[in-house]
Amino acid sequence: EFDKVLTTCGKNKLDLLPRSLVCPGKEIAPSPLAARALDDLMQALYAAKAPVASKERHRALKSSFCSNFSVRPLSSAGGDAKTLFRTQPSCVLGTPEVPYLHLSSTSTAAEDLEAVLTQTPLPKGADAFSSLHIVALADSPALSRARELASAGEAAGKSAHLYLWPSKSLELSVEAEYEAFFDITSSMILNGADRASLLLFVDKEGGTEEMAVAAILGMLPFRGVQVAFLSESPQRVDPLQPLKTSSGLFEYHAERPERMGRCPLAAIFGPLESCVFQRPLAEWSPLRPATLLPEEKPAPFKIGALELPMVTFEGQYEQGVERLVSLLRSHFGANFFPVVAVGETGDALGYGYDIHEALRAAGTSGYYFAHASGESFKCHEAYGKKELLESIAEAKETGRRPVVIAVGGGVNGNAMGMIAALTGADFVEVPTTLMHYNDATTSAKKAFSLVVDGQILSKNILGTFYLPQLVFCISEVFLTLSFSSVHAAVGEAAKTMSMLGKANTSIGEQDFHNILGGSEFASDFTKIIHTTAGFEELIHFLQQTQAQKEAAMKAGASLRRLSSASAPTSNFTSEEKREEALSLLCQRRSILDSLRGAFHTKLSDSARTEIIRFLTVINEEVISAKAMFLAYSDPFEKYRALLFEYAHTLGHGVEAFMNGLYRRAEALGLDYSEAFRLHGQCVGMAVVWAGEMSRELGHLENEGYLAHQSLVYLFNRFGGFDFAPLRRLCDELDVSVEEFCEGVLKVVRRDNKRGYCSCAPGSSVDQLVRQRPGCLLRSSDPSAELRYLVEVGEDAQRRVLERAFEGEFDKVLTSGPELQQQLMLLPRSALQDDFNSKCQASTAVAEALDSLLGKLYSKTEPHQSSS
Repeated sequence: EFDKVLTTCGKNKLDLLPRSLVCPGKEIAPSPLAARALDDLMQALYAAKAPVASKERHRALKSSFCSNFSVRPLSSAGGDAKTLFRTQPSCVLGTPEVPYLHLSSTSTAAEDLEAVLTQTPLPKGADAFSSLHIVALADSPALSRARELASAGEAAGKSAHLYLWPSKSLELSVEAEYEAFFDITSSMILNGADRASLLLFVDKEGGTEEMAVAAILGMLPFRGVQVAFLSESPQRVDPLQPLKTSSGLFEYHAERPERMGRCPLAAIFGPLESCVFQRPLAEWSPLRPATLLPEEKPAPFKIGALELPMVTFEGQYEQGVERLVSLLRSHFGANFFPVVAVGETGDALGYGYDIHEALRAAGTSGYYFAHASGESFKCHEAYGKKELLESIAEAKETGRRPVVIAVGGGVNGNAMGMIAALTGADFVEVPTTLMHYNDATTSAKKAFSLVVDGQILSKNILGTFYLPQLVFCISEVFLTLSFSSVHAAVGEAAKTMSMLGKANTSIGEQDFHNILGGSEFASDFTKIIHTTAGFEELIHFLQQTQAQKEAAMKAGASLRRLSSASAPTSNFTSEEKREEALSLLCQRRSILDSLRGAFHTKLSDSARTEIIRFLTVINEEVISAKAMFLAYSDPFEKYRALLFEYAHTLGHGVEAFMNGLYRRAEALGLDYSEAFRLHGQCVGMAVVWAGEMSRELGHLENEGYLAHQSLVYLFNRFGGFDFAPLRRLCDELDVSVEEFCEGVLKVVRRDNKRGYCSCAPGSSVDQLVRQRPGCLLRSSDPSAELRYLVEVGEDAQRRVLERAFEGEFDKVLTSGPELQQQLMLLPRSALQDDFNSKCQASTAVAEALDSLLGKLYSKTEPHQSSS
């Protein structure tokens, strides 16, 4: 009676099939599908059995919350019991595999679609596909079948959309292929595709070129869609082999460890017998310096248990460039093809040019790609330039190994990482900003935003996961940071402190007990507050050297205007122009040498020491924070690591809306420099707004609220997180508070976290802190189990935006007399006339804040975990 086999039937429902019914002619589901269905059942059982405290419903929240996140007793930090937090696995990435599932040749379109919808693995937490997106070649015999499947989907009540890939007969250029990828995926996003959507590629022959198109289309919607490939071919095509499109430029090879074991194809359907394709990942062999020089400092970092080499070169700038060139040539060989990509600021300062020219002088010529800078240009149109794509294609055709070298800020790194991932090129990042170094490079995600007519509709919505071979940072480039970029780094750091707090304490371990391997990188992330002196000294140094930086950039801009060639000093039409270019090069180099010299010789020892301490601590702590989650627990940032999206819902919204206003101001000739806010500054403002929403909803109050808000306000003495300059720009452009709020919320409604938990009309997915920094709310929605996402009503978000618009949150943190050390949040308006007498030194304020945080963590807080 108990001789049975486990299989699935209809919508992944488990079934115990008696052995007597299993015969050669009987079709049963492949074991991986049954295993996934069993795993879903186990997850549901554990979610259902988890003890949950009483629930409260708030007017601004559309779902309820648990007031206690875990009642499981935990060992103390020094106990013997080994928790997930203290477990360090050697491998966490899965082996790429794709099931091939049999379809009857006599079935109808409706029957085929039912099989596809029920047998394609669902994303974790979803019980059905939310929408259907079907792709077929424009001239393919399979087009009629695709239309039938779309009709069957609509008849079944699904939101179904049909997209056409250009005809094979057109012999697409690399540029046309590139545009086709983003035309289709952008349309999918605008048609409501999310992580619970299904992309079905329908093809008659099922060849490798069509499979490559399906794989790349499937990888682009950043938070993921499931992809099924339907073919009538009488031959199996291995989806895990290197797949290339018809142009030969775009490729997907699931075995490459840079892709971390991800295969966008979830299932293949066809007339042959069912089977499973499987291949192990190739060995990860990044660019690890064989021997570190005395000037080189490594930053320990892992993602998916793979070590990512991150090196800071702390010697002279020119020596750092020479060292990087030496490392590249020794690892990739002298004949590799470097694509040095740099934005406008980095180009003007010569950071990309210096590396390109040093490589050329060493005998390794390549392509120099200077592109537009800024979030409004973080789109596929700005980077998919014909000359760039053709240069990579030509290098591949001639046997040269393309290596994309992204020199600059986080936008540059993200966008050029996309180009590397699409073309299968090796990738190296050379950060010139703090945000690029400690935030962008410490994530495998590379993405474009959805931008239409210069307006950001959705941030980071089209992307993939792709690891760089090396992150190499020359520390002297930080001496040309901007006011905004330093505040942006601090804004992201404030987010990190707010969400993680003191993770290396016993309370911190309870907060994050189920973060696999978390103890390896856990730290007291709030120690960043003790670097305020260095932060302020750096701002003062940048202000003092601003004229030198502008002069260097002016020389660089003149140099760029002299030539449209791929390298600024090549192919000049006259000797006169060449001499002028060399003169500008010498002028720029002299100015920057003088600027760097001022740091080493004109600053006091104490000021220089504090600046170095600030740069060191903020980089180390933010890198460690990312590693704590990405090393083992969630390398793809889809579950627990979504915590790093804290304050990004409204942060992305205001950033996108304001970028549209900057373009309007520019068109009218208005100066918007004071109102300019980078991504991290918007996140810093949104940390304050998130704290206000938590207080309004009763989750954050008194000392916990004060500590949370203080993590931003401590660093707001220069006004980098004030809204007043944005308000003045809105007034100049006749933008009302209603237009501002609606503009921000329009972006929020396309936020890339949608689809993770159920979300009613008039609400969105967001994140909130409760009680104190380091303790986040968790949704009671079972589909959001183990994730830091909650559903928040737009009315709460609108209220906080309205208050921000009125300048209510433009404040500075200070403290009372030394013995009292009472923290106070003073409005900016109360400080304008007598700032110094009303504000204690930031170091004293930081000590008072540290005392408050210590007090909050010393309270006994059993069984309260935000993981």
